[in-house]
Formats: sequence, C-alpha cells, structure tokens
Amino acid sequence: MHGTINCGLQVYICEIFGPDIWEETCSLAGLSGFGFETMLNYDDALTERLVNALTRVLGRERADLLEDFGTFVVSEERLEPVRKLLRLGGESYVEFLQSLEDVHDRAKIALPDLDVPRFELESHSAGRFTVHYRFEKLGFGAVFLGLLRGMADDYGALILIDHVPETLNEWDRDRFEISVMQLPVPDAVHDPTAISI
Repeated sequence: MHGTINCGLQVYICEIFGPDIWEETCSLAGLSGFGFETMLNYDDALTERLVNALTRVLGRERADLLEDFGTFVVSEERLEPVRKLLRLGGESYVEFLQSLEDVHDRAKIALPDLDVPRFELESHSAGRFTVHYRFEKLGFGAVFLGLLRGMADDYGALILIDHVPETLNEWDRDRFEISVMQLPVPDAVHDPTAISI
C-alpha cells in the first residue's frame, strides 16, 4: 500500500482517537514506535495488520472504521490534496460523479505508484447513478463509500447511497447505487414578498 494511504490512516487515528490509540494500535499490530513516510510503498499485509488492530482496540467493525476514514480524507485540512484532486471533476456533485472515470489516470500522473481504484459510471433517469468500483485491494470499498458521502457534504448535495460489496477473482467489484435528491427551491427565493410573518 502506498505511504500516502498509510499516512492518512495515521493522521485519522491520531486526530480522531488520539495518539494513545495510535500507539496501542501499532503495538498490537507489531509496529511499536512506527511512523509512515508519504512517498514510500509498504507491504499490503502491514496495512491489513494496522486496520485489524484498530478494529480490535476500538471494538468497531472494519467497514464502519474505513467508511469514517473515507469521509475524514475529504474533510481533513492536512489531506487537502486528495479533496482538490477530486474537486477537479466539476462544480457540482453530479459533475464530480461524471468525472470519476478519470480519477485513476489523474492520480497516476501525480503519484505513479499510488494504489487507485478504477471507476465506471452508469447514468439512470432523474439523478440516479451506479458507480462500479474495481480495486485489487480487498475490503476497501467502505473507504470509497465514506469518500462519496464526504464529497456530497463538500458540494452541499443531498444523496442516498446503497453500497453493494462484491469480490471477483481477488478484486473488489463493489457497486454504489446513488440517488442525488433535488430539493425544491422555496418560493421566497423567487419572490421575497412570499414570506409571511
């Protein structure tokens, strides 16, 4: 796993749960006194040990923690470059979704060694979309779920998401069914005299 991801996990754990939880997690994972370097690559098994240790220390489900981490990635100032990369997709949440198929190539230009999922978008009627997610690292679809929710908040969009995890030939092949809700504009926006007191 690329150091950028592992550093993000370290920042997430320290910021949300505190340095003591980070130290306890590292100790349980056999990584006492460990710190990640952003530009290095690490064995995937090391990242798995870290995530598994965190679930045991906190007594929480892996998917819940990874979803929180995904939301954290797009809302934390220190991880701003990730959000900026995603915001290149457009000025609305729908435009962001429509740009997901380009994220893999854009990220590879910036960081050729970065592990990046591939996305495929299906558009349906009335603000409904299906995002097909393919990643060779198993069990990380929950991170993307959190990222989708975090980006919706960032764009000020109201969405409903159904995450359908699937595995095929050692790859995650998750599906995300997304509905972008259209909120009615209050009459007062169009006609200020419509406000009654």
